[in-house]
Amino acid sequence: MRLSSVVALLCLLATTASAADLDWHDDYAVAYHQAKAEGEFLLIAFHGEQGQCVPATELATQLQPYVLLQVPTTVVVKAKGKERPLMDYGCFRKLQKQPGLAVLNLKYKGSTFGNVVETLSWKDATASADRFAQFLEKPELEFGAKLLRDEHGLEWHTDYDDAHRRAKDEKKLLFLAFDSNDVRFSPEGKTPGMLREFVLARLRVADSSQLLSHTGMRLFHRAPGVGVIDLKSQGDTHNRVVHVLPSEYVTPTGVEAMLKLAQGQSDLPALQWHDDYCKARDAATEQKKMLLIAIDSDEETYTPRPESIPMLHGYVLSRQTTNSEYSHDGKLRRLLEFADFRPMREKPGLVVYDFKCEGQPHYGKVVGAMPYKYLGSNPGNRVVDEAEREREFLVLEPNSLSRRTLTWAIRVSRGHGANQRLRSADGRPDNNLMAGALRNSNLQCRSGVGHFAGGLRGAEIASPGPGKDIVDCALNMVGIWRGSPPHYGVMVRYHREFGYDMAARSSNYWYGTGRF
Repeated sequence: MRLSSVVALLCLLATTASAADLDWHDDYAVAYHQAKAEGEFLLIAFHGEQGQCVPATELATQLQPYVLLQVPTTVVVKAKGKERPLMDYGCFRKLQKQPGLAVLNLKYKGSTFGNVVETLSWKDATASADRFAQFLEKPELEFGAKLLRDEHGLEWHTDYDDAHRRAKDEKKLLFLAFDSNDVRFSPEGKTPGMLREFVLARLRVADSSQLLSHTGMRLFHRAPGVGVIDLKSQGDTHNRVVHVLPSEYVTPTGVEAMLKLAQGQSDLPALQWHDDYCKARDAATEQKKMLLIAIDSDEETYTPRPESIPMLHGYVLSRQTTNSEYSHDGKLRRLLEFADFRPMREKPGLVVYDFKCEGQPHYGKVVGAMPYKYLGSNPGNRVVDEAEREREFLVLEPNSLSRRTLTWAIRVSRGHGANQRLRSADGRPDNNLMAGALRNSNLQCRSGVGHFAGGLRGAEIASPGPGKDIVDCALNMVGIWRGSPPHYGVMVRYHREFGYDMAARSSNYWYGTGRF
C-alpha cells in the first residue's frame, strides 16, 4: 500500500517524447561508459513489443543518481567481438527475459562493481508504487547512503542516530517514517512543504528491531507508520514520541493534522461526519476504510480530543444517537437493537466496522465496541489517561472484535509500579499466535479452567474474565493476570510478536489467552 499516489507513475509510451527531460539513452555501450566515467548507477528499462515503458517525469528527483537506458528485451550487445542478447547474461536472469528494470553498480567499488544489484519486473512496478519507489532507493541504501532525496526533493536520513543528533542540535522536531516491503510513506497535499520544517528520517521496520523494542517507541508496535519526536521544546515532551500514526490510518489530511499538532497549531483539517448510517457504510465500502460510528445520547456525546484527529481522518465517520432508527426487514428498529450492535449493551459509545480488509474473516463486521464510560474519567480499572485510551482504541490493528478488545485492554492497563506499563502487546500482533490463543480460550470455555503454561514461543497466559460487557471482561481479565505473579511476569515483558484473543462462555463471562 502506498500512502500517496504519483500521477502516471509508470507510463506505457509509443515514443520517449514525454520522457525526454529524463534523458534516456538507447545505446547500452554509451550509457555504460557514461555511468562508469561519472561513477553513477546505470538503470536499464527493458521494454516489450507493446511500447517503451518509462517512469514518469514526476520521479525525476529520485532518478538523479542514475544514468538511464531504455532498450527492448531483444537488444543485442557486442562483447569481445561477439554479439549476444543482453538479457542472456546471467546477471539479468531474475527478469526471465520479460520487461522490467535492472540496476548496475558502476558507482561503488568492490565485489559488486559492474554487476546488477537490483531488479524489478514491470508487473511488480506497475502493481505497486511502493515497490517502485523502494526499488529506486534500495541501491543507495545497500551501500550505506546517509541521505536519500525523495520525489519532492525532501532529504531523508537513513540513520536514526544521525537524524536524532541533527534534530537535537538544531532544536527541531524529528519526523520518523518506518517503511516495510509493502508500505512506503510518501507525503502529498500540503505535507511536503510542512515537512521542510522538520528533520526527516526514513527507516525500515525490518532493520529497526532494536530501536522499535525500546519503551519510548512502544506506540509504533513494530509496524509501518509515521511519528514525531519532540527535540524542539524543553518541556515535559522533550525527547519523547509525541505523535504516531500507523500506516493503516495515514491520509494526507491526517498527516497534516499531526504535523500541525506537533507544531502547536490548532487550525486542524475539519472532520467530515455522515449523518446516515447506510450511506456511511456505502462510503466505507467504496473507499476501503474502517467505519467509525459515534453513537451519542442526551448525556454523553463524543468530542474527539485533538490528539485523536489525525487518526480519525483515516476513517469514514458517522454520528448517530441511541434513538437512531433504520429499516430492518420492513420495520423501523433502533440501530442499537441491530445484532451488530449487541456488544454495546444499549450504551452510547464508539463502534468500528472493518471495510478495509477484503477477504479477511472480520471484513464487514464490527471490530470495535467501546462504550464511552471506558474512555472517560472513571472506567473502573487501573488504566492510563483518557487521551491515551482513546488513541489506543483508534489505532488498533485490523482484526476481530475479541482480539482487538483484549489487545486494547493490555495496552491501556498499568502494572504494579506508578509508571509501570504492560509491554506484552507493544510488539507486532501475530495471526498464528492469535489463532492459538483463540483455540485455547475456547478450550477454557469448555473446561471452565484457566492456567499458566508454556506456549508456542515460551509462554502462555490464560484466565477467565467476568464483566458487564466485552470491554469490562477484558479489563477484568487483565486485572486477574496482574494479581498472578506468573501471569504478570509474562504480561509485563516486551515480546516482538504476540497473540491475544478471548472467547465467551456466556454473555458476561469470557476466557482469554495470550501467547508469545
